[in-house]
Amino acid sequence: MIRLLLACYPPSFRDRYGAELAALVEDTGAGPRVWWDLATGAAGAWLRPVFVGAPAERTRRRVQAGLAATWVAWCLGVLAVPVVDRALLDPPVPGANGAVRTLVTGVWPVLVLGGACAAGSALVLAWRVLLPALRSGRRDLLRPLLPAAVLLVVEALGAAGVWQLRRAYPSVWPHPSAAFVALVLAWLVGFAALGAFGAAGPPVALRRARPPVAAMRLPAVLAAGVTLALAALAVLEATAVVLGGRGPVASTGAAVAVLAAVGALLSTVRTIPAVRRP
Repeated sequence: MIRLLLACYPPSFRDRYGAELAALVEDTGAGPRVWWDLATGAAGAWLRPVFVGAPAERTRRRVQAGLAATWVAWCLGVLAVPVVDRALLDPPVPGANGAVRTLVTGVWPVLVLGGACAAGSALVLAWRVLLPALRSGRRDLLRPLLPAAVLLVVEALGAAGVWQLRRAYPSVWPHPSAAFVALVLAWLVGFAALGAFGAAGPPVALRRARPPVAAMRLPAVLAAGVTLALAALAVLEATAVVLGGRGPVASTGAAVAVLAAVGALLSTVRTIPAVRRP
């Protein structure tokens, strides 16, 4: 547990203070209090990162960290959307009136707009950073991206298979066999793994690439659009959950959306001024 929590700290923090922090934890020992301190410290280090070096390098790291934090927040926010939707409307909870349905339905257009900004930011970075690095022989940038790419193909094939089964046997849905239940559970586990690798892979590749600020300026502006979409998602989902009865699953999904929006907002507020510097 201690090693896992230490690994959750930002790379810039680990490079400077990792050895000292590990030695301090070894001296004080492990326990719930130490775990909590490490977890809150890691969260604080991500939300309020400190960068060292020349001014230009500090600015570059600030923008790079902002893009990474916004991407991770977006992945969390996206995962929360189907959770709230299914918890409130499939089947509808007693409090799912017209207003709740409108709020939940309104989440999806916002998700599309935010996804367009996120995809645009990722494509610009791929064009400006990833492709030139690959042409120069930097194959190490692909390794963090491969697990998510493989899982995306596997999950897409699994979803297509489940959909075909549902169309083939509509009268016995969900299918009662143990094999089908195991298949669906495996698909859900794979979906969670896809979210984890999809959130972690691009920031790792970006850190290895060390792009200049000029290459990240437009992606950072598009990331601000992602942050606005996350804020709108959080407001819509939290309001829908409050009006719909505050079930545990829906409340958890809304809480994740709110935390993702807050993290993205804090990161964007610190990133945009750095992008505007000459």
